[in-house]
Amino acid sequence: MRVTLTAGSALVTALLLAVPAAGADAKAGDVNVPTVTRLVKLFLDKEASIGAAIRAADSTALGALLTDDFELREGTRAASPIPRDDWMREALAARTPDGDIRDMAVHDFGGVAIASFTQSIAHGSRFVVDVWRASGSEWKLAVRYSSDAAGARPRGKPVARPEEIPKKY
Repeated sequence: MRVTLTAGSALVTALLLAVPAAGADAKAGDVNVPTVTRLVKLFLDKEASIGAAIRAADSTALGALLTDDFELREGTRAASPIPRDDWMREALAARTPDGDIRDMAVHDFGGVAIASFTQSIAHGSRFVVDVWRASGSEWKLAVRYSSDAAGARPRGKPVARPEEIPKKY
């Protein structure tokens, strides 16, 4: 009786361990689809609306997505912000919004949300940080920080700790 009970327990344990493994094998060929949070989805849609307004050269639609004091700050000219009207004029004249957005992260601070992402552009990619401000039940883009992403730290390379940085005397 004791041998049968032990053998039965071993059989049940083996079956339970095999079931997840069989499920994993069945899904091995599936494509890994990233999960998008509610906030990332919301701001991906907002960014798509900006792109659609630029493609359509629709100043009313684009203006509705921006705060009145919107400005663009580019990494190469950080001390010289581009005012709302100048940026809108340039973007609408070009009618070519930037490309795909990837790796978006959103931090919600109540009435302010910060969305950061990498976006493809004609000659590579850029890193963008958008500061969105709540305006009633809508979000409006208040400040865009943009910089070339070509000099970015390679993915997976750890950030140096202060004690690892060589001292220069």
